[in-house]
Amino acid sequence: MLQRLEQMLLKAEKRVFSLIMFVMLAILTCHVTMRYLFNRPLIWTDEVTTMMQGTIAFLGIGYCFHRGQHTELSLLYDRVPRFIQWIFDVITNSVMLFCLYHLTRIGFQYTANQNIAFGTISWMKKSYFYIFIPIGFLIAMAYVSVRLLRIFLDIAKSRKGGR
Repeated sequence: MLQRLEQMLLKAEKRVFSLIMFVMLAILTCHVTMRYLFNRPLIWTDEVTTMMQGTIAFLGIGYCFHRGQHTELSLLYDRVPRFIQWIFDVITNSVMLFCLYHLTRIGFQYTANQNIAFGTISWMKKSYFYIFIPIGFLIAMAYVSVRLLRIFLDIAKSRKGGR
């Protein structure tokens, strides 16, 4: 069940990444075409694609947790018994979940204050892109929660098998 939830989240995240990359490619293609063929570059493309890159970065936080590509200190971790590793895992993932919760809350507050227009496109608001900051943190919270659940299930399974 946990694996299925994680796979659904991963599939949705990959689709969003692909869509954002496709839109960025289309915008930059239009920009280059307008600049070289008509000598009329689109002035808003740099601002929008920069915001889209930020969107991918914040959405990528959860993806890094899923892939296990976040920062770890393995010098000590790899040398201790499995039970101690579980303790490390519970502590570090709980702290990470706590931090992600607060970053999500702050991210939504920050986004609400960024309902201002772009410099080059008056109808587009920065908050349209900034909303992906807390969404990225929410996705990361989901992955960390799944990881914590797996740790607790591993501990329970180990204790059951050890009796």
